Amino acid sequence: MASQASVAFEQSRKDILMLCIHAEVVGKGKGRRRRADVLNRAVVVFVSACWESYVEDSAKEAFDQLLRFATTPDVIPAKVRALAADELRASKDERDIWKLAESGWKRVLWDYRDKVLEKRLKNFNTPKSQQVSTLFCELLGLRDVTRNWSWADMSTEQARIKLDEYVIIRGNIAHRTKHDQVVHKNMDKDFMTHVVKLVEKIDDALHDHLRALVTTPNQ
Repeated sequence: MASQASVAFEQSRKDILMLCIHAEVVGKGKGRRRRADVLNRAVVVFVSACWESYVEDSAKEAFDQLLRFATTPDVIPAKVRALAADELRASKDERDIWKLAESGWKRVLWDYRDKVLEKRLKNFNTPKSQQVSTLFCELLGLRDVTRNWSWADMSTEQARIKLDEYVIIRGNIAHRTKHDQVVHKNMDKDFMTHVVKLVEKIDDALHDHLRALVTTPNQ
């Protein structure tokens, strides 16, 4: 079953496709190249924004499901438990250890989720492969979510590099308002196609990861 994050992404993708169609229409007549280039750049920025939103939403959604259906702290990946307990271990107030009593461990993990998201998403406007991998690892204990980013004629390493290159282009457009090369319609469509595949791969990875840890209604 598709995640709510991927459902939201799909709706945004449809909106972007309308912009792509508009770019083709205005690409006729005097000044067509300039107008088309501007709209194609906008598409690249919007695709990147949709990708960023999907990564954030899917990470939060998966964590919330994990904690909601966890009956004991033992099902939470050891790495996540260790990271969440760091603050308790560092506290000089000995009473803080009692936060773990009864169902308190869930409260500790909810707080941990908020802190990870605040830390990782604060500067998450360039969601490259390494940043995405780090977020899912710290939040869910999922070791390198990019490992299954491969399909016909696309290796995992190629998929990572291609994403990172497009994110860099997005950064150049958004922050410097200038990108040396013309952004053709095949470029923005290729970026969207690539991100669509990555969304599918991450959804699959998260589904398998959660299924191995807890039982949810969707299983």
